[in-house]
Amino acid sequence: MSFPGETRVIKLHSPVSYENGGLLEQLTMREPLVRDRIAFSKDRGSEEEKEARMIALLCNLSEQDIWQLTAADYAQLLDAFNVFMLPPGKRPKED
Repeated sequence: MSFPGETRVIKLHSPVSYENGGLLEQLTMREPLVRDRIAFSKDRGSEEEKEARMIALLCNLSEQDIWQLTAADYAQLLDAFNVFMLPPGKRPKED
């Protein structure tokens, strides 16, 4: 099995500036695996906190990195996640 199965690139509406001078302008999200869903179900905190941690994991970010995103950019990540819940043949193609 190849890992990840599929990825999506999400261009941020509002890039994030880091203290070290770095700029986060886009993210790559990998397709979730069953183990990601199991980890989500075993995680602690509210549904929103668990969701944010899972999205961070899929984007290879820390929880603190996710907190720096705007709500509009986080919504883009949720949309990408929801695309991965569709069968591969029914997923819209990336632009």
